[in-house]
Amino acid sequence: MKHTIFRATAALMLATSAFGLVACSKSDDSTKAASTTSAAAPSGKFDGNTEGDGKLTGAAPAPTTVADLPKPSVQDLNDKVTKAFDPSIDSKTKTGWIEDAALDPQLAQKLVDAAKANNVKVKITNVGDPKDGKLKADADVTIDGKPVQNATVSFVADGTEWKIDHNYACSIVKAAKLDSAACQDK
Repeated sequence: MKHTIFRATAALMLATSAFGLVACSKSDDSTKAASTTSAAAPSGKFDGNTEGDGKLTGAAPAPTTVADLPKPSVQDLNDKVTKAFDPSIDSKTKTGWIEDAALDPQLAQKLVDAAKANNVKVKITNVGDPKDGKLKADADVTIDGKPVQNATVSFVADGTEWKIDHNYACSIVKAAKLDSAACQDK
């Protein structure tokens, strides 16, 4: 009896969803048909015709533009890193300071937890020149009181600000044996 009710409910939900999709797609299809039939394709350009050599031509994809942000100061980056590790600042605010943190809204909290668990201290000492929307900053980093030789922190330009590179954040999270959807291999 329980399985029959579950199956009936599931079937009803699927049918309702399907009717909604069909209704939406029909109105979209008629709009698309009207707009595509009224526009003529340029001769010899991507018209879907494969006669002749079987090749389709079209415009090259537009290049992705990299944010061109000015070089931040040592103090700006230190403030960002300090705040990212600060447990008193809410994770939602910090999500905007770490690249790809939207893939895992808990990444910021996991970063704080990992830094605390490993007693990670970071102090930016020098900022490199930005190149292709990325920059590296030299840093004094200690883990459990032990200095890390030749330490750097990576940042990426995103929108109007420099964000902590997700690879850097993930390296700290993984070092504490924590997992994050934002830290999965791509």
